[in-house]
Amino acid sequence: MKLEKLIKGLEVMGIKGNPDIEIKRISYNSRKVRDGDLFAAIPGTVQDGHAFIPDAHACGASAFLVSEEISLSDRPVVRVPDVRLAMGMLAGRILGNPSHHLDVTGITGTNGKTTLSYLLEAILNASGEKAGVIGTVNYRYQEKTRPAPTTTPESVDIHEMLCEMKKAGVSHVFLEVSSHALDQRRVSGLRLKQAVFTNLSQDHLDYHHDMESYFSAKEKLFTEVGPGRWEIDRPAGLEPGASVINMDDSYGLRLMQKAPGRVVGYGMNHPDAEVRARILKLDSQGLEMEIMTGKKKFKVKSSLIGRHNAMNIIAAAASAFEMGLSTSVVKKGIASLERVPGRLEPVQNTQGIIVLVDYAHTPDALAQAIKATREVSRGRLILVFGCGGDRDRRKRPRMGEIAGKGADLVVITSDNPRSEDPRAIIDEILPGIKMSGARELHGMSKAKRGYKVEKSRKQAIEMAVAEANPGDVILIAGKGHEDYQILGDSRIHFDDREIAAKALASGIPGKRSEQGR
Repeated sequence: MKLEKLIKGLEVMGIKGNPDIEIKRISYNSRKVRDGDLFAAIPGTVQDGHAFIPDAHACGASAFLVSEEISLSDRPVVRVPDVRLAMGMLAGRILGNPSHHLDVTGITGTNGKTTLSYLLEAILNASGEKAGVIGTVNYRYQEKTRPAPTTTPESVDIHEMLCEMKKAGVSHVFLEVSSHALDQRRVSGLRLKQAVFTNLSQDHLDYHHDMESYFSAKEKLFTEVGPGRWEIDRPAGLEPGASVINMDDSYGLRLMQKAPGRVVGYGMNHPDAEVRARILKLDSQGLEMEIMTGKKKFKVKSSLIGRHNAMNIIAAAASAFEMGLSTSVVKKGIASLERVPGRLEPVQNTQGIIVLVDYAHTPDALAQAIKATREVSRGRLILVFGCGGDRDRRKRPRMGEIAGKGADLVVITSDNPRSEDPRAIIDEILPGIKMSGARELHGMSKAKRGYKVEKSRKQAIEMAVAEANPGDVILIAGKGHEDYQILGDSRIHFDDREIAAKALASGIPGKRSEQGR
């Protein structure tokens, strides 16, 4: 597409050079620039893309999209107020706006995004449609899967993946949208058929600084790019859908008042929720629920564990109904999903204990995971957890207090320490766990309640397995589906599920603690 046509209607502060040139694609990585590319110099938290303009120029970039005054004698330069916003819009245009021809659902919230994407994917598969997912665990459609370096990729990558999915016959795409992505305009240029809000609790305050800023970022999915913000010239045959919002969440209630267009509320407790549910049965085998919408009532069964997953199931049902899917398809899809990677994912064993690996890395998620495991436990709850380095430090003592109050035995350990000293992170967790009244245990104490500190995550998991007796539950929290650990600048292979399985296979749980009594 000609650069002049590509940028038509875009807010432009200035153009230098001749825009009558052909642009083949949009690129933001100077190392991947090819001839014919428009290089977008995006600002970053660590590095500024403007510094890489010489590299992109040397690699053959045909033109440059910038927000600073840049002069190049031989290539056109387009200056805009917001490079990220413009980049997403141009990436969509040059690819034929694939999101205009797909049923794209954006999912945001602190917890539940991944599980909800898996539930919706299962429901769509049950309907016979083809679904794609762009989320925390991976990016996938049909038989193709690629790793997910971030929950929500850059806008260029999203548009390119949507283009691939459209060509492959995918009809619906479920996109997890993080607060960072919304703040950084990574979903610009997209048209969402639906937007779903799960909940909001403390997380990412190292980036957003306070809860109001965090909420303001999440809100943008509904007020800036959601279905209620579609332009008048929407494609024929593709009408906007609804904003689907959790009414049991206080931030959700605020969002209900702000989201334009059709808004659908769901929940377990709010009397005005359009889609409601009640739990009929909850145990280690999963959930049985009754879902109500209008005059319809129907029962669903799920292998997912915990009350928090009941909320994810209601959200999935509400979203599916807005897609026009039947109750029979919703029931079949929900029942077909056996597990979600790293979300209360069981580690199979023959030792008579329940071992669950969960991604819980926020105070609320940890509290929900503890509550869920308590409801399926016959014995003690042994918790292994830590906090990530270079992330919100304020949540560390709070998570320690939640752990000390909720679990019988807590093993405090490393998560992804990144550039921080693992022991220093643990020291910031300890005031919270001491506040809970839990006391530190040394060696093989006879006490059934308390906490231990083990900096090595591998040894902490092994310690938990050695302490467990038949009937106990071990919850390994924080990393979930991740198969790596970040130590400084290095990323090593590390999978909680693998470590737990090996420890369970190598000996009898409870052996060490029995010997110490």
